[in-house]
Amino acid sequence: MTTWESRIVNAFTARYPASSLAALPGGGEESSRESPPLEIPPETPPKTPRPLRLRPEQIFPGLERASADNQESFLEAAESLEKQGLLSLVWARHRKGEILNTLICSSPDLLYDFSGRVSPRVSAETVRAAARSFAAGGTIAGDFFSFIAQSFSTLDASGGIDAAALTELARLAAALREADGSRIPLTTRALSVALYRDSKRLEYLLDLFGPLLSRARRQGIAVPDFSFLDRSYPETFIAGKIAFEFAEEPAEQQPPCPLVNAPGGILGLPLETILKLRRIRPLTGPLTERRPAVLTVENKETFFALSQSLPGYTCFLYAAGHPNRAVRALVSLLAESGFSFHHAGDLDPDGILILQELEKIAGTDMRPLRMDAETFNRYLGCGKKLKPSALKRTSLIGEKTRSIPGIAELIGRIEETGMGVEQEILDYTGSPLIRR
Repeated sequence: MTTWESRIVNAFTARYPASSLAALPGGGEESSRESPPLEIPPETPPKTPRPLRLRPEQIFPGLERASADNQESFLEAAESLEKQGLLSLVWARHRKGEILNTLICSSPDLLYDFSGRVSPRVSAETVRAAARSFAAGGTIAGDFFSFIAQSFSTLDASGGIDAAALTELARLAAALREADGSRIPLTTRALSVALYRDSKRLEYLLDLFGPLLSRARRQGIAVPDFSFLDRSYPETFIAGKIAFEFAEEPAEQQPPCPLVNAPGGILGLPLETILKLRRIRPLTGPLTERRPAVLTVENKETFFALSQSLPGYTCFLYAAGHPNRAVRALVSLLAESGFSFHHAGDLDPDGILILQELEKIAGTDMRPLRMDAETFNRYLGCGKKLKPSALKRTSLIGEKTRSIPGIAELIGRIEETGMGVEQEILDYTGSPLIRR
């Protein structure tokens, strides 16, 4: 295969999976669009899929400006593919062999054979057949495999899923069935080695099948719970004189003692521990005379400084930028425990969006701390120029957030100046060391 033959073939095969030609009988295109297939009356003849058509410029940009040698090489390659029955060529009238108008492919499978690759249409058929066998085998993921058997498309196959990958996923589903709902006591990589003799294979499979799993969930299909294989371990920090009450044990056991943070120090909490808590309460003292308050802090450096020096709050929570699952769970728990919310963050579009996100999670009003035009103006000389893409994010700030006292004016100053102020340079304490 010459260089230009390869470029022409690759141009067609790149467009094939999303084309009407890929919707051959059994191709599953209708299901891949998540809509039921149309019932065609018997008297209505089926539509013939349109062949793939490409203009020369779509394959060879700048063809008209190319050298005569390059133009000739391109045309010779196209004619060679036509002689082999792979393409049809449409020439300009009375200019055959000189000016090429269109290249047409009616059978992409032949192009894949020519390039030594398996057609995604053929691959999709083998995947659907394998899925039918796994669904019939009564695996724990039977509903999901039935979904694949009915809906797996040529476009899905072009993403890299083949029958071998599906077989490996079925092996994982079988391991879950043998565990009988219990968490498999292995790390993700250890389980990957045990199943596939490859420490990275399991992560690759979960990424590969992620879109299909998401599509199945959106359609209400039961899918296996692979969440325990997630190698991210979200955690956060919290500080304050508070007690953590755990969910009660079965009735025949005594409820566990609370975890008491009497010194008010900084504690690191992973998501798994947070999910075992049922309430957070302030310890006895002056703060218990009013509603407990939490200050969420966007940046780690500021959190560590404020959590040990800023009075007036029951506790401090590190938000870690856009909140991860641990932060989300802890914010929800604090809201359920009756805390009022305050937030300190960057004075830029993302800082305001994080405030908006936290308020939505808490389901209650959140009062910003030093997130206003006055503070912005004071520190503007030490601000940073924002990229246009960052400034455009102000369009994502909702009306409810804009109505928070001080926020609309802050947004106005950010848009007027194109600047942002980082939280780490702000003085929240009114320290006399700071020159005004």
